[in-house]
Amino acid sequence: MTSASSSVELAPRRSKASGLWYRLSVPVSVTVAIALALTPLTAILVLGWLMRMMRRETAIALCRHARGDIKRREAKDRLAAIERLAPLSRFPGWVRGFKDTIKSGLRATIALAVATLPYGAILLLAWWAGWENSFNKGYEQAWVGPLVSLFGLVLAVFVLIHLPMGLAHHAAEQRIGAIWELRVIRKLIRHVRWRYVILTLLSIGLAAPIFLAQILPTFIENIYPQLATATPEEVRRFTFLWQLGFTTYLVLTLVLLRRWAGRLYARAIVRQGDFPGAFSESVLEALVLPKTEAQKAPGRLGGFVSALLLAAGWFAFVAVIYVAQFANHAWWNWLNLPTIALPWIYQPF
Repeated sequence: MTSASSSVELAPRRSKASGLWYRLSVPVSVTVAIALALTPLTAILVLGWLMRMMRRETAIALCRHARGDIKRREAKDRLAAIERLAPLSRFPGWVRGFKDTIKSGLRATIALAVATLPYGAILLLAWWAGWENSFNKGYEQAWVGPLVSLFGLVLAVFVLIHLPMGLAHHAAEQRIGAIWELRVIRKLIRHVRWRYVILTLLSIGLAAPIFLAQILPTFIENIYPQLATATPEEVRRFTFLWQLGFTTYLVLTLVLLRRWAGRLYARAIVRQGDFPGAFSESVLEALVLPKTEAQKAPGRLGGFVSALLLAAGWFAFVAVIYVAQFANHAWWNWLNLPTIALPWIYQPF
């Protein structure tokens, strides 16, 4: 049998012109994504584009880690040499692969809705019940809001702990139900436990400016007094620039986090030494890469500590949602968090 190291002929190097075009295509694609993320309908396309990006990162990282951490360029060249994997070697654009972007966006929207809407609806109901009870002085029913909130909070933390890895698994497998394959997701998390904790805590920290986009409009006249006497046209311009600025931050943040999640998913597969789905199996078989030996997952103490850190981080994340809601009562903020689900920030003014 031909050895794995010589069985795949590398794709020829790009010319300088094609290399320049490739480098330009990345900022152009990101700019298009920012523009599309300004409306909720077109933000579905951005979500699909991010799923394609995660899938690509997974394929590249599978090749890198299974071959002993080769360079990224070599991994992309190996993917490009195989016809059915060649699209995964290119940064996802908007013209080529647009149909796949639409399908990926719709799949991801449904999968995320199934995962996040239940706890979002419970938290929204609890919030409404608390305010309604307060306004009507129904103190004998005061327990309803906190109890429902507690249930929603526990459910939210449980879902969010699994979501980053579940989303990477969904992006790779391109199946709606993949996001709920908890046994697979937990096994993968165990093999990259501390890296996953770092990814999670960074994701939570980077969400802070998005919450500020919700909180600051309440105090905008203190921050920017000129807005009180501005013309309608000036207010519209300010609102657009406000949304554009935060949307730019959101898209760049999601590009960073989703690519990282895809790479982490691939690392977990290689460390696990098993195929959690058809995609990883097809990539490794096409590249003639052998299954790696399974590595022992960290012990129970490490699992307990990491689970506490993950739960505490997501608990703080949900707590900040409550703080933000005191400043801005838009009900849809309970149902869609831009860094978690649909990458869209509403216009605040």
